[in-house]
Amino acid sequence: MSTSDGRASVLASDPGLDASLTALFAVDVPANVLDALDDRIRRGLQRWNPGRGRLTRLRPGRRAGVLAILAAALAIGGANGSLRALYTFLAGPFDLPWHRGVELNLSQTVDGYRVTLERAYADATRLALAISVVDERRRPGITQLQAFSTVVTDSSGEYGGIGAVSTPDGAFAAVNVAWKTPAALPLPSGPRAFHVVLPFIRVRDDSTPPPNADDVGWDPWHPVAGPWTFDFEMTVDGGTTVTPDAIADANGIRATVTRLIAAPSIVRVDLRIDGTPGASGWNPVGQVRHDGHVMKFVVGSFEPDGTIALMTDGGVGDPSGHWTVTFAALAPDDDPNGPKPPITPWIVEFDVP
Repeated sequence: MSTSDGRASVLASDPGLDASLTALFAVDVPANVLDALDDRIRRGLQRWNPGRGRLTRLRPGRRAGVLAILAAALAIGGANGSLRALYTFLAGPFDLPWHRGVELNLSQTVDGYRVTLERAYADATRLALAISVVDERRRPGITQLQAFSTVVTDSSGEYGGIGAVSTPDGAFAAVNVAWKTPAALPLPSGPRAFHVVLPFIRVRDDSTPPPNADDVGWDPWHPVAGPWTFDFEMTVDGGTTVTPDAIADANGIRATVTRLIAAPSIVRVDLRIDGTPGASGWNPVGQVRHDGHVMKFVVGSFEPDGTIALMTDGGVGDPSGHWTVTFAALAPDDDPNGPKPPITPWIVEFDVP
């Protein structure tokens, strides 16, 4: 498969890497599957009606959508390579538990479904878990598995959820990553005991399709009860927390950074907005600058107290010095086709000793 678009590549050729990638993706796709794919793509192009999208931030689901395309390509051919190799395709916030995490390799099997807590990573802002699931019985009709219904507790209480992604390896296995927010922030550095329970996994069964493929409400996914239970201890990376309460006023709206948590692999910014949102509510877009490094916001969540928690695509080791948090927009454009009044960015600045 060629992806060339006629532009020169800035990457040097690496025969070893080329060979490894070729071996990884070398799957024998049956002719009838290729014919079905051609037909599906043709019908999709005929129905395509592009519209102008509005400004938005990258959320976990957007990354998951990209991963799903790659996963589908592997699943079509019945990929049978190393299940753990799929973790290497994860990027952005979802690669942390694999590339920086502690090796755990804790497994439990319930009704033939083996769930393995592969690795885990924790810092001052969150816990990330890498979890695989395998149907050892290879049940007929099953086409996909998911395992990220995690309930996490420690001495501070129960963790909240912030995002998850699942990548299948054929019909009977999948790798999953779940992000969890501690009950109390920041999570202090040092050894910490965690209790993780998966009360159920999700199984996709396409053996009995609906009479009409467009039936509203039909769902091929169903839960399979566990539980799968794991206990482990690991060292939390920790981080530095400051509460600057720094303010920027622009366009009749006030943006206040109430808290910043800087960890080695992420920066969390807690934001309060005072003003009247548009019809679509708030959706901040921006970045953090510190010591010459620029880190974009890639994940966000709305907290119960009205705060918006924003996480970046990188972290810092030493948080001391000058910080600049810039918001290019605080709300999506409700009328992408209408006139665009000039928007002054919100620039929040403060210093950390």
